[in-house]
Amino acid sequence: MFNGEIVFDIADTKHLEVDFGSEMMPTKIVNKGDVVALGRKAPKNRWEYKIAYSGEKEYLESLHKMVSQLCNKKEYVNELTRTYEEVSINIYMRSEFAEIGYSIPSYILKEMSLLDCALNFNILSFGMATNV
Repeated sequence: MFNGEIVFDIADTKHLEVDFGSEMMPTKIVNKGDVVALGRKAPKNRWEYKIAYSGEKEYLESLHKMVSQLCNKKEYVNELTRTYEEVSINIYMRSEFAEIGYSIPSYILKEMSLLDCALNFNILSFGMATNV
């Protein structure tokens, strides 16, 4: 079993002007200089839209939902990519397994190809490898 989040993330040192309307409200906004963790200050302004999932079925449904929402506004997403330093889709996965694999079906890859943003993977496995 694994879980995680899929995050559409925009970051820049300059002020962010992002408006997807009611379809995609930010789940987190961080301003440059805000204290984010352990006294550290955010080096950039950040706008995030996050969808959490649990398990493979929800992962694929959540990824498809996010990509479809972004593709419905692809011209705007691509404009944001030209305007700001970082625009990306980040897939975060957490697992208790020592090994984890996943796939992205071709229908989602085709939609993603319409977006000029980066795709990043962050896999955190808490499983213990055993010697055989």
